[in-house]
Amino acid sequence: MNTEQIQKIEHSMMYLASFSRSYSLFNAIYGKLDELDYGTGNLFPFKTICNALLSDSAVSWCKVFGSNAEETHWKTIIPEHDEFRDCLLDNLNIEREHFTQYWKEMKTFRDNVVAHFNAEHFSAGSTPLFDIAELSSAFTHKYMRQLLPCNVDYSGPLCLIQYGRSTANAALSRLFV
Repeated sequence: MNTEQIQKIEHSMMYLASFSRSYSLFNAIYGKLDELDYGTGNLFPFKTICNALLSDSAVSWCKVFGSNAEETHWKTIIPEHDEFRDCLLDNLNIEREHFTQYWKEMKTFRDNVVAHFNAEHFSAGSTPLFDIAELSSAFTHKYMRQLLPCNVDYSGPLCLIQYGRSTANAALSRLFV
C-alpha cells in the first residue's frame, strides 16, 4: 500500500472520528439544553452550538458515505465494495433498501438544511435520526483501521462509540464544575 492510499484511509477515518465527536457532543449538550440556555433570554447559545454540531455531524458522515465523488468516500478507500457493504449491513442488522433510504435522508438533510437553505424542505422536512450514522461510522472506522498496514503507527481512537462518549464527558465535566 502506498503513502497516498494510507493518507486516504487516514483522512476518511478522521472524518468518521469528527462525526463521533460532534454527534456525541450534540447529544450531551442537547440533554442539558434547558439548563445550559436558562437565563440567556432569546440568545440560545447552546441551542446554536447543538445546531452547529449536528450540521457538522451530517457533513462529516457524508464525507465518507455521501457522494461517490468525495475523495474520502468509502468506495475510494475500500477495494471490495460488495464485501464491505454486506459486512456493514449485517453489522447494522438492516437490509440494503433500508440503508439506501437512510442514506437519501441524510444527504437530503445535508443538502437542503446544512449546505444550502431550502426553505421548503426546512419547513416541511425533518431531521433524520443519527443512530444508523453513528453505528455505520463506528463500524467503518474499525474496518478501515484494519486496512492499514501494520507498519503504520495509528494513534487514533479504537472504538468511535467510546471515543464519542469520552469526548462528551470531557466537555460536560468542564461545563458543570
